[in-house]
Amino acid sequence: MFVPRPHLCDVLKREQRRLQLLCAPAGYGKTVLLREYLRGDAVWLSLGGQAQTLGGLSVRLADALGLASDTAPDALLRFFGLRGVVTGPASSLASQLLRGNARNCRSWLASEESLPGNVYSNLRLVFDDLPSEMPADLNHWFDQLLALENPHLQVLVTCRQRPDWNLPDLMLTGNLLELDARQLALRPDEFESLVNGLAPQTDSASREKLWHETGGWCAGVRLLPSALLGQYLERELLSRLSKEQREVLYGLAHLSKASAELCDQLWEGQQGARVFKRLLDSQAFLFPIDNQPGWFRLLPAVAQALQDRLSGVALNRLRLRACQLLGVLGHVDDAVEQALSADQPEVAATYMERLWLSWILSERHLDRFMDWRERIEPQLLQSSSRLIYLCAKALLFSGRLDEAEECLQRLGHFLPLPDPQRGQRLLANWQALYGTLQALRGNAEQARLHCHAALRYLTVRDWLSVLLCHCTLARIAMNTGELTEAHVLLEHSLELARRRGSREAEVLVNTDRVRLMMLQGQPGLAQALLRTELAQLTVSRTRPYPLLGRLLFLQGELLLQQGNMIEAGQVVQDGLLQVRDCSAPFVLNAYLLLSEMASRNGDIEKAHWLLYEAERRMHWGKIDSACYERPIALQKARIVAREQPDDTDKTVLSPVAGVPDYQDGLTPREVSVLKLLAEGMSVREVGHRLFISVNTVKTHAKNINVKLGACRRTQAINSAKAMGILA
Repeated sequence: MFVPRPHLCDVLKREQRRLQLLCAPAGYGKTVLLREYLRGDAVWLSLGGQAQTLGGLSVRLADALGLASDTAPDALLRFFGLRGVVTGPASSLASQLLRGNARNCRSWLASEESLPGNVYSNLRLVFDDLPSEMPADLNHWFDQLLALENPHLQVLVTCRQRPDWNLPDLMLTGNLLELDARQLALRPDEFESLVNGLAPQTDSASREKLWHETGGWCAGVRLLPSALLGQYLERELLSRLSKEQREVLYGLAHLSKASAELCDQLWEGQQGARVFKRLLDSQAFLFPIDNQPGWFRLLPAVAQALQDRLSGVALNRLRLRACQLLGVLGHVDDAVEQALSADQPEVAATYMERLWLSWILSERHLDRFMDWRERIEPQLLQSSSRLIYLCAKALLFSGRLDEAEECLQRLGHFLPLPDPQRGQRLLANWQALYGTLQALRGNAEQARLHCHAALRYLTVRDWLSVLLCHCTLARIAMNTGELTEAHVLLEHSLELARRRGSREAEVLVNTDRVRLMMLQGQPGLAQALLRTELAQLTVSRTRPYPLLGRLLFLQGELLLQQGNMIEAGQVVQDGLLQVRDCSAPFVLNAYLLLSEMASRNGDIEKAHWLLYEAERRMHWGKIDSACYERPIALQKARIVAREQPDDTDKTVLSPVAGVPDYQDGLTPREVSVLKLLAEGMSVREVGHRLFISVNTVKTHAKNINVKLGACRRTQAINSAKAMGILA
């Protein structure tokens, strides 16, 4: 099935350079893209990756041009150096043109003499599937070809290894356009189009899994479900590699990451670093890891297809050696993974103790940690206070509150410590987590007490617990309408995250700041901050990233508030792709937003089904009911209210579902108060009209502001009008 690539064709058309180089592993659609772009308007040589000589290539090129087959390579260069290029039968005049000097050729072309064949003002030469290794004289000939002054000549090359040409000079002079696997990979919409053509019945979970494993690799999308991928790799990759390269590649299929240094020690007797670099040059599906210079990973689909090539004792030996080396190099999480894969849970638990507490915030680390917790015996995880604290923190962030509380109770077994100062710090860290737990359960006062108590004894080394307390207190302040206090707490948190260099912590703080800006009636500032964070997180990211999903859900919420339902729906769906298999409470927001959109569109059945799916996902993640029951109940009430718009006894509800903690529905009495305030009445006048005290009116006004995300009366009135509560 053909998938059009118009955006890449536009790049090739827009970036007219002397050399357009498409360099990527097999199966990225390089040849198909050039055929789509050129549509036959080129001299095309299919080389098939086979070894070439200068003489042999010259013969093939001359034949393709319709010239004498004995045309010399130097004559071809003179020919391509002409401002106009003559092609046609190998007549005596054509031969004279080739054998004559450049000046005579130009004079002949300048005259309007009748010539055999065709005269082109522009000529495109395509060398498809250039071989990885070429002799020096052939590489020199290509350098001469690319250095010709003829502005009407363009060379297009597809290959699996960058050719040994003077590419730096071409780049410096603006004569090189290079597309690699990252640019040639299918975009999400192209991926969906291909899957729809191949297997339209594929469900969303299978699509997400296939996307993650292939990373937009076209051949992988086609072949992975059919179990033919191994045969394809044998022909297109393994047959081109040496025995040493294949052996190293089979080992890399079992590692989550690799570097030249790691390979040099894993295969020290085989010059592992040299072999690894050759694999990189050979486009063996090794891709750089974001923000980890020098480290690469094998494409998951390729790794999966090659894993059966190494097993038994040899594999176990490799895993244990990799575990030791990764630990030494500071990649503790990967060391844990290798230890567990080698069936060494004691070693894995030992390495887990060395994890930084902030590690859980990064990438999909929370999911990884929870997976390890299932694979390691409980007694090992309870062997130290640090392991217990890590487990409690992971459980808390996963919304498993009862288990987190049970875990925190075990910290008491390590008290008192011989060192009173250490004991005090341990207790303070316990209180930070316990305060957060109480906040998630809705016990605001208990949460405040524990967080304030913790802050008195936490040190600089406990910065993450300090940040956790500040963010917890800020959310409580937002819930109670104390927006100034929330602002101060979040500013302190932001500074702390930046000083500690934790990008993930900074993003999490900024999600709360966006919510605060929304409550303060500053949607423009909220949108700008959110847009900045999204721009930074989406750069060069190829793997699902839950933190990005969290931001996309928030963006969907803002778009929905602005009435951009179609765009909001797409953004939320994009966010769901980032949280595949993620079991965290914030995933609920996506389903609440989608349910609200379905409800507004009149699709009540779908709105209820989405809430059912939300509840199912919460159950599947073993998330405590305190994290999801109330928001789901509020959304159900909104749907019911929308179904019965004429029932005046029903509560008037805010239509925005994304922030249920901050935007409850307005009661009929609160609507009455708001209508009178909108008419310009004073608090006293409203009290007289409704026969209630001034204090009661003030209480209603405060509740209205909190529910509508406003801090002033005018903001509340404007929000109510935008939501349709007021005419």
